[in-house]
Amino acid sequence: MKRNLLGIGLIMALVLIFTAFSFAEVKNPDTIIYAAIGGPETMDPHWSYDTASGEVIYHLYDNLIDYKGESVSEFVPMLSTEVPSVENGLISEDGLTYIFSIREGVKFHNGDILTPEDVVYSIKRGLIFDRAGGPMWMLFEPLLGVHSIEEIAVEVAGVENYSDLFVNGDPRGELKPDYREAMIKVITDYVDKVVESDGNKVIFHLAQPYGPFLSILAHSGGWGGIINQKWTIEQGGWDGQAEGWWKYHDPECENDPLYNIENGTGSFILKKWVPEEIVMLERFDDYWRGPAKIKNVQIKYVNEWTTRKLMLQTGDADLVYVPIQYLSEVEGLEGVRVVKGLPSLSNVVSMFPWTINAEGNTYIGSGKLDGEGIPPDFFSDIHVRKGFSHLFPYEIFIDKVAKGQAIRNPGPIVKPLLGYSEDPSLFYEFSLLKAKEEFQKAWDGQLWEKGCKFNIFYNEGNDVRKAACDMLSTYAKMINPKFEITPVGIQWSAYLKAFLTEKLPIYTIGWLADYPDPHNFVPVYMGSKGDYSGFFGEAYREFARENVDPLIEQALKESDSEKRAEIYQELTRIAHDQAISLYIYQPIGHHVERTWVKGWYHNPIMPSQPAGADFYSLSKSEEK
Repeated sequence: MKRNLLGIGLIMALVLIFTAFSFAEVKNPDTIIYAAIGGPETMDPHWSYDTASGEVIYHLYDNLIDYKGESVSEFVPMLSTEVPSVENGLISEDGLTYIFSIREGVKFHNGDILTPEDVVYSIKRGLIFDRAGGPMWMLFEPLLGVHSIEEIAVEVAGVENYSDLFVNGDPRGELKPDYREAMIKVITDYVDKVVESDGNKVIFHLAQPYGPFLSILAHSGGWGGIINQKWTIEQGGWDGQAEGWWKYHDPECENDPLYNIENGTGSFILKKWVPEEIVMLERFDDYWRGPAKIKNVQIKYVNEWTTRKLMLQTGDADLVYVPIQYLSEVEGLEGVRVVKGLPSLSNVVSMFPWTINAEGNTYIGSGKLDGEGIPPDFFSDIHVRKGFSHLFPYEIFIDKVAKGQAIRNPGPIVKPLLGYSEDPSLFYEFSLLKAKEEFQKAWDGQLWEKGCKFNIFYNEGNDVRKAACDMLSTYAKMINPKFEITPVGIQWSAYLKAFLTEKLPIYTIGWLADYPDPHNFVPVYMGSKGDYSGFFGEAYREFARENVDPLIEQALKESDSEKRAEIYQELTRIAHDQAISLYIYQPIGHHVERTWVKGWYHNPIMPSQPAGADFYSLSKSEEK
């Protein structure tokens, strides 16, 4: 009997030990740890235009309205108490006036109370800030009908270039006295008139009807984030005056007063940021919607996959960025949840700058077509662009590298947005023979005879994009041993700076929708002032001004959706016929988290999705 009791006791003890092990307490129960790649460039919502910055700023700053849950077309109030519509009288019949009633009692992180004047200041500060390659074009188009504040200044002052307004042609230097009055008018006659406060209301006056305007203002876009006027001025930001506004325009990133600090109304407060290492957030207990369920968030930037995988396995990370080629390694892991087939409003494209900045540029070798480099205008030859368009193994890439979690795009517009086309004639065929034929025509046959040597680029840590570059390099060498193309990985923040200087030859980069409309994709990839195509050199900009920009403008103002779709399909045809870029794939996303994470949802317009999360909604509880 004693033996049996001993045996039963031993078994029960083992069961209890096993049970305790299986349902062990959650690691770091008050903290969400997200292992990502590529850290932020800035904490300034008006500077930010990259995903890594955006996913942090999303939690620091609120906007006037937000998306409803997983929807990309329905809105809910945020700092505004209502979502404007024609039906509720907050959008005028002609579509030119939008009215927002501002929520009362909302606190900034420093304890100041939000006012309508803070909202007005935020919009004006963003328009004045208007950094090169930044996001403010999205507000300039609907509000002022231009792409940048520099366009207004040039027109008002009657000069040819913005730099002409300054001594020695230095826009960050001293303004020429003769242009002082003109520059003040840029604010008083233009910027001041697009947004105003009236009691507890903020009123926007648009220059043209603009369908995506609410989407542009909605949460997920830092450019619509609301900042604290008094605090920003104290930090050295724009003083709110028309006089001297040009001193606050287009600053260098690290010289921006809000570069590494914040004071938003968002659900979390920035506690620490070590670039390319970690961002630490702490719950804002006075948040107007109530405090978040989780107390702390840590975003750790770990470029090496095996380290991120180990963090996931041991529970030292709750959310992990998992490249598609490694997804099978985490499927079936105990305590790990994988969500697949998530829609993504993004695409990945390899760029062909028609003119490369050759000054001090080692990426193009000798800078000549002599077998030791390429000339700066290498990609201005359409046969070069078509050659590379035929050189990429699209279906192999999607099957083997993307593991089937992607589709092809014939141009910049992603599925299922208006104007997306599946016309087979718009898709380049992977054909080494056709690639060879195009390269043999390029540069009057000199390219094929002499060969070329240059670097192609991807952001470090992104193994999928690295694989795309490797494939181009491999197949180029295969068809002609004289083609030496070397893939190079660069850290994300440096990568962004590099393409803005127009020094990169081919570089692979993605675009996550700012708002779900084709107008957010076509100008970016094809317009003369696009955030990517605008840095393809003057030869391309001249082509786009004549052949692309007029169609973009026509599509934006067209109210008939069928006619609008036809214009976008025509633009897609131009993208194909000119081989403007190499459209690699549109991702189908996936999300990987520990099963103790609760409350995650997917909205493809969020800058962190699908790998990251809306941390406000998350909590952690024991695995079951």
